[in-house]
Amino acid sequence: MHKDISDFIDVNKVLDEIVTRDDLVVLDSGCGTGAIAIPCAKIIPKGTLFAVDKDSKALNIMLDRAKIENINNVVALSSNIEDLEFQEEYFDLVIMSSVYHELEDAPLTLKRINKWLKSTGILSLIEWKKERKEDIGPPAIVRVEEDLVLGALVFSGFDLVHMEDLTDSIYHIVLKKSDRVCNI
Repeated sequence: MHKDISDFIDVNKVLDEIVTRDDLVVLDSGCGTGAIAIPCAKIIPKGTLFAVDKDSKALNIMLDRAKIENINNVVALSSNIEDLEFQEEYFDLVIMSSVYHELEDAPLTLKRINKWLKSTGILSLIEWKKERKEDIGPPAIVRVEEDLVLGALVFSGFDLVHMEDLTDSIYHIVLKKSDRVCNI
């Protein structure tokens, strides 16, 4: 098992970039033990953070951390993102950290996320680069080229806000919901 991607990035720097208000409704897909969810929940005290992970043990660790830090605005869901249903235009922000390479049907999942986002919604995708420059993260065979990920995102109804390298091995794509029609 590889370390969490947040062990290698400055989570607070990423959150400063994507969290614009303290009352956001946020979905953290693949939240793990809460490395991004906990600091995010702290800076949205008037909002709600939905923490989703298929690993119930990791979710329980995240909930314990939230309890210790008196964080009361987290809703934990033990599930795969691909199996969830939310109402349309519900979230202000969706965070996907080290999740894209695990999706079975990325285009369908991305289109569903697009529908869940409000018209001003943001998708923050943090992922491992295809080329393994260091012996960290998932195997190269499961990683997806950045250009292919970006293409799938645009196809699924998102517009690029910006893309940056967080490390030699990790990139971050920030997208907004497009004005283009998104049909599933």
